[in-house]
Amino acid sequence: MNAIRILTRPETNGELVLKNLPVKKDQLLEVIILTQERPEEDELILSVLQHDPGYAFLRDSAEDLYTEADVKETF
Repeated sequence: MNAIRILTRPETNGELVLKNLPVKKDQLLEVIILTQERPEEDELILSVLQHDPGYAFLRDSAEDLYTEADVKETF
């Protein structure tokens, strides 16, 4: 299997047109669509969660389900 990487922008309504590909007629192709991530949105969400008082319990050690001793007993 060979990979071909093409960076392109979709037409209106998400239509993607690929022309002049190095493939033969009726050749079976597998198409994977990868969108570029928006790290600024991810960072914003994480920042909100870290500073939201509603999620403060996640940083409370009393809320931990397991201790280091629990892990050592397993192995």
